[in-house]
Amino acid sequence: MIPLKKKETDKKPVVKKAAKPEKKAVIKTVKAAPKKAVKKNDKKSESAAKKVQPASDKTDEVKALNPGITGKEIPLKKKENPASRFYSLLTGEDKEEKEIEEIDPEALARGDEPMSIVGHLDELRSRVLIILASFMLITAVAFYFSDHLVYYVNKPFLDSGNKLNIFTLVGGFMLKFKVSAATALFILVPMIIFQIWRFIVPAIERKNRTFSRLTIVSAVLLFYSGAAFVFFILLPAAIKVMLSFVGPEMISTIGADDYLNFILFSSLIMGVLFEVPVIILVLTRLGIVSPQFLISKRKYAILIIWIIAAIVTPQPDPLSQSLVGVPLMLLYEISIIISKIVAIRERKKLNS
Repeated sequence: MIPLKKKETDKKPVVKKAAKPEKKAVIKTVKAAPKKAVKKNDKKSESAAKKVQPASDKTDEVKALNPGITGKEIPLKKKENPASRFYSLLTGEDKEEKEIEEIDPEALARGDEPMSIVGHLDELRSRVLIILASFMLITAVAFYFSDHLVYYVNKPFLDSGNKLNIFTLVGGFMLKFKVSAATALFILVPMIIFQIWRFIVPAIERKNRTFSRLTIVSAVLLFYSGAAFVFFILLPAAIKVMLSFVGPEMISTIGADDYLNFILFSSLIMGVLFEVPVIILVLTRLGIVSPQFLISKRKYAILIIWIIAAIVTPQPDPLSQSLVGVPLMLLYEISIIISKIVAIRERKKLNS
């Protein structure tokens, strides 16, 4: 019995020693497992990075085509359906994503940077807001001097010995406001044309920008010439002729509002009609109109001119119509001469 007890006591330490290495082995296997998984994940990440690498190459190509792009790199993407794109623009979704198409190097050379539809609309809105703010400011300043403006506007009629009449309670205020707004509009004509030109100038080639500047300056000068022709030449003569039909037994009660509307309408129409040489110049430069075409259609142009003269003049008398029709006929002949000069220059450019 004694030796058996000794054997049991001997087995106990053996069991304890065998248990310790097993626990250590388990711990080692548990710690080693994540290292293998990490290696596998590293291999996957490296393969994924290799797959993603062509997208960066595409962005580099985009940067090479368009060096003006700065900021975040925008990868290329497939073209969307126009209907879905329009819906996204209306709803305000997908504002940060922009489609990058192939850019014309000539467009970049003349400063025509690529813009989305929203970018063009933002630029147009900013220019319209500048015009509206300037119009309101100049109208407010002109309203402060409205008494002097109304006097100069009514002076051709007052020189005839008559006075204008106001038939409503707010007629005086509205008259001053209309005169102030019309003054602001006539002052802002160069600025309006300049803002339009600045909006479209990136699409114009550099060699044609000098021609466009001269065309704009000529258009502004001709518009003011037409308005001045109405106010200083046509209007005094027309007033005398029209008042001559009023007999001594009648009293003329002409409204100030009607008189102002007549001046504004006549000035605007004549200002536009005085733009005929500039319009013919541009059309000839574009190849739409030729001098031979203008010469062959001269008789129809004369008929249209006299119809316009009858519409513009309030009283269809020969004197008033002649004051409008004769200058327009001269402008048409000047347009033919300008068209010939432009056509000759274009032929020389083609031959050279």
